[in-house]
Amino acid sequence: MTDPLRQGAVAVLAVAATFGSVGRPWAVEDPPALSRRASELKVATIPIEGMACLSCAASIKRTVRKVDGVSDAEIDFVRRSLRVTYASGRALLLSRVKTAIDGLGYKAGTPVLER
Repeated sequence: MTDPLRQGAVAVLAVAATFGSVGRPWAVEDPPALSRRASELKVATIPIEGMACLSCAASIKRTVRKVDGVSDAEIDFVRRSLRVTYASGRALLLSRVKTAIDGLGYKAGTPVLER
């Protein structure tokens, strides 16, 4: 009879050996690199009219994340708004995000820049 605990330990070691051989995927970036990348991003909140259910919210989030230049999109269902993080060099990005939301049948309001 085989010991399940030992089998699990062997599996963990095999995974660690595999990932260890291709580099250090768990390595943490240095803080200056993180702050540089964060300064290259902007965040805006866009109010959305007509978002009535969680399915609506999921559809909006999925669509906005596909817009080129968007790095993240989060829905605040209670406030009926979208918080979008995007590349700072993308001047027309927010208008494309609004167009994508409007194309789904919702009404995107005026974006409020956070940073």
